[in-house]
Amino acid sequence: MSDLRIEQIEAVDGPIEMAVAGNAAAGRPTLVLVHGIQGTRRIWDPLIPVLALDWRVIAPNLRGRGGSFVLADPDRYGIADFADDLAAVMDNITGNVVLVGWSMGGLVALEYVQRYGLERIAGLILASTSACLHAEGLEPAIWFRGKTPEALVEEARDRATRLKLADTAKNIAVAGAWLSAAQVDYRPVLDRIDVPALVLHGSADSECPLDHGRALAAGLTTSRLEVLTGCGHVPMAEQPDAVARSLANFAAGCEVASPS
Repeated sequence: MSDLRIEQIEAVDGPIEMAVAGNAAAGRPTLVLVHGIQGTRRIWDPLIPVLALDWRVIAPNLRGRGGSFVLADPDRYGIADFADDLAAVMDNITGNVVLVGWSMGGLVALEYVQRYGLERIAGLILASTSACLHAEGLEPAIWFRGKTPEALVEEARDRATRLKLADTAKNIAVAGAWLSAAQVDYRPVLDRIDVPALVLHGSADSECPLDHGRALAAGLTTSRLEVLTGCGHVPMAEQPDAVARSLANFAAGCEVASPS
């Protein structure tokens, strides 16, 4: 990834580190890739070299991971806090964005829409995620079972091994994020989304069952659902070529005509 650069911006609560690759092109949105609850920007490493051939790509480390700031209070790692970090990233981008959220990153993307609107967003991709992890009528998406930060720290270690996450968030960030993620419900937000949307979901996702992807797509009138056959919760690692192709094809449909 010779073209990849590590940059840093200032958010309200501290510095945010982000990987930047590719170059901006007229009419082409920037792809902003948001990691999950335990992941870091490194989860996107299999995709970035391919996407950066044609697109500017930014993968931030939200608070509590990599070179971004760390806070000692688990209550400072709520989904709304991550959305504020994302807003700082967005403020440093010129032009429109295709916002891509994987797992918890999908919740962060929906929180961003709820708090900041859609003005800069040309398209939305939600992968392996849900609008409500404990929605009635669906098998719950249970990433952790602990009820306290201490219990969640122990679970986080085991889950990182199970999902083969080589680079992970600080345990306190994971614990605080789950206590928030388990409570949020973005189903009312879906009606407000009028930009093109793509829902990507693995058919064998045990962390967030496929019915969550189906329900999410059904709630988004501008979306289409793409099911990755045989894929689990981390499609970027399991089917990177297919995912990169899906992201690029979708982003191409979000281009705007250059002024004449």
